[in-house]
Amino acid sequence: MPSNTKPRKANKDTQKVWDEDKAVPDPQLYDIVIPIMGITGSGMSTLINTISNNTAGLPVGHGVDPCTQTIQYNVVAHPKAPTHRIVLLDTPGLDSINAPDDEILERIAAWLKKSYGDGMKLAGVIFLYEISRARDLSLARKNLDRFESLCGDTATKNVLLVTTKWTTPPKDSDLEREAQLQGPGHWGQLIRRGSRMCRLDDLSYDAAWKLVNLSLADAFTFDTEKIKDDVERIRESLTKKGDSQGLITTLEELLGSQNTMALEMKRGGSTDILWNQLVENDRRIRDTLRQLNAKVPLSQKFISFLKSKFK
Repeated sequence: MPSNTKPRKANKDTQKVWDEDKAVPDPQLYDIVIPIMGITGSGMSTLINTISNNTAGLPVGHGVDPCTQTIQYNVVAHPKAPTHRIVLLDTPGLDSINAPDDEILERIAAWLKKSYGDGMKLAGVIFLYEISRARDLSLARKNLDRFESLCGDTATKNVLLVTTKWTTPPKDSDLEREAQLQGPGHWGQLIRRGSRMCRLDDLSYDAAWKLVNLSLADAFTFDTEKIKDDVERIRESLTKKGDSQGLITTLEELLGSQNTMALEMKRGGSTDILWNQLVENDRRIRDTLRQLNAKVPLSQKFISFLKSKFK
């Protein structure tokens, strides 16, 4: 974006733009949503076209002006698990001349909130950053911080920070910039909290799907830490152990199995069998958690609620 160009301010007409963001008309339980985000010109639409083997047909910009101005989606099947759907979310580029960054991030958060309500599952966010863009280093960090404030800190734990448009061999200036990004003033804190950083050296079909596999597993472990916290709360709240300890043990075993299978998926082991096992295991986790919650006395639930609000 030219340095003398300022993005327009959000106004009362903003909702008219939001209404143009495309929602999935036929959401299905366990659809996996992967938001593709990044600075304008980083290659979000190009990545989605590559993942879909060019069936998405998303327009791609080649100048400084953003090509994607509304939230769009493309549904694809995993090549090794064709019975399951992945929803790739193409988002307007940040640092855009068409809308302020806060508006774009709020629109993404609103879309994700609705999709979660429809029973879809959020996988890891893929955040693209063109490695040659020196002046946008602080901007990339600021936008991820804002996204975290909208979606919660769990969202940024599952962010895949991807640098794009590398040359062969890499330029010394780009290698220096990569080291800067890993520092405490930029992505270092996000990486320490669980985000991962990697390069997209080439835009091949296999390289694009490697990113998808890294993100997919997060859909099944997205709220694992919250569930573990719930288990500890329930353990403290139960006045009569009885069969409750057996349910807690079962839940802990299921969470362990979920993490093991998710790790296998990250390594590229996505198959219909593995995916079905993850879905079934996820269902059992939530059923067991509901059974445990039902055993907590109402008075203890109220005390736990107060502790969570005033701790």
